[in-house]
Amino acid sequence: MPIISVKCPYCGKEFVVKVPRERKKGMGAHYGQEIKKLTPLHEEILLVLYERRAIYGGRRRGLPKRTIGAILADRGRRVSGNSLSGRLSELAGAGYVMCERGEVRIFDIKSRQYRYVKKPLWYLTERGKRYVEERLLGEEL
Repeated sequence: MPIISVKCPYCGKEFVVKVPRERKKGMGAHYGQEIKKLTPLHEEILLVLYERRAIYGGRRRGLPKRTIGAILADRGRRVSGNSLSGRLSELAGAGYVMCERGEVRIFDIKSRQYRYVKKPLWYLTERGKRYVEERLLGEEL
C-alpha cells in the first residue's frame, strides 16, 4: 500500500496514512501477486478454462462465470457464485486468467451510471496455460 503524509487542517500535526491502491474492475485482487500456492479450486478453474480452450488471443471464446460454475458442479464441486468470483479475481490478480468485458451502455450521463451489456468472459493467459501444462497435466502423464 502506498504511504502518504497528511496534515491536519485544525491542529497542523502531520500523520502518515496507508492508502489502498485503486484498481480498475476486472484487474483482479490486489493481493493476487502475493499468492504463493494455488488451492485445489484455483487449479480446477484453470483446468476448466484449459479444457474448454478459453485461451486469450486464439479464436476460441472465453467462458462466463456461470458456465465455469456449471462445469464445476457437473464434476461434483459445488461453488457459490461469490466464492467463484473471488477465486477468479485472485487468479486475475496473479496473472493466470484475464477478464474481457463487452460493450458499456451509459444510462445517466450526469450521475455517470453505466451498465455492461454483455457478461464478462474469462480466458487463460499464457502464464495460466503454462501452469496447467507444466504442473497439472505434467502430473497426470
